[in-house]
Amino acid sequence: MDKSKVRLLLYDTAIVIIGALLFSASMNMFLLPAKIVVGGMTGIATVVNLYVNIPVGIMIILLNIPLVILNTRRFGFMFLVRTLIGTLSTSLAIDFISIFPITITDPLLCAVFGGVTMGASLGLLLSRGYTTGGTDLIACLLKVRFKRLPTGSLIMFSDLAIIVIAAIITREWSGIFYSIISLYVMGRITDLIISGSQRAELALIISSDPEGLTRLISERLGRGATLLDGSGGFTSEPRRVVMCVVGKGELFFLKQAVAGFDPNAFFVICKASEVLGEGFGSGSSMT
Repeated sequence: MDKSKVRLLLYDTAIVIIGALLFSASMNMFLLPAKIVVGGMTGIATVVNLYVNIPVGIMIILLNIPLVILNTRRFGFMFLVRTLIGTLSTSLAIDFISIFPITITDPLLCAVFGGVTMGASLGLLLSRGYTTGGTDLIACLLKVRFKRLPTGSLIMFSDLAIIVIAAIITREWSGIFYSIISLYVMGRITDLIISGSQRAELALIISSDPEGLTRLISERLGRGATLLDGSGGFTSEPRRVVMCVVGKGELFFLKQAVAGFDPNAFFVICKASEVLGEGFGSGSSMT
């Protein structure tokens, strides 16, 4: 293994460790003590823990197993590996790393600080392609059925449904507001860490099989792509360029898909400051 791969492995290892510690701190210092239920499998595991003496981290792993299996066929082996690493590291950290003291119990402060620390954890992990399962995987499955709905909206609806169901079970209606605050803060911090204020990434790809690559992007990521006609600057040979816009958290999986399909593909990534249209925003708010 050359030095560049060793450095990359060490960097990824450090990211996973820091992300797991932050995730554990978020749950053990803020969310669990205040009984705040966030979305995803973490939220379901929190509710189960209130009534059944099963550790939250172990329950998160058990709940994610069927979702990971169902999504692996679509996204491939590397998706399985990185999802397992992300899910196992964060879940086990919740149960076995209890060094963080409980310094505040005010639910509002716990919602804010819990959202900040969990958002930082998810931002670090997602920036390297590691996922923690949960509603991200649920949204991937729902995307097959509801192709026109943005992935972000599917995740949000899934999280809100879990929060409402948790409130019905626990009869803690005020907890809905703290959960929403925590989810909002978490989402903002996650977005900030992944790629600052940028909303999306624009990829231009030159491949030996642009049509096949376009189909792969649609199948793996649920994103559309456009074929642009071009020609080589020196050879003047006609070439087709694949143009694709993806969300911040999807960029790593796009890179993996292209590398697996065509290792010799020429890949250019640009920051897209604003994207309007299907799968992203709409222009209705413009004046």
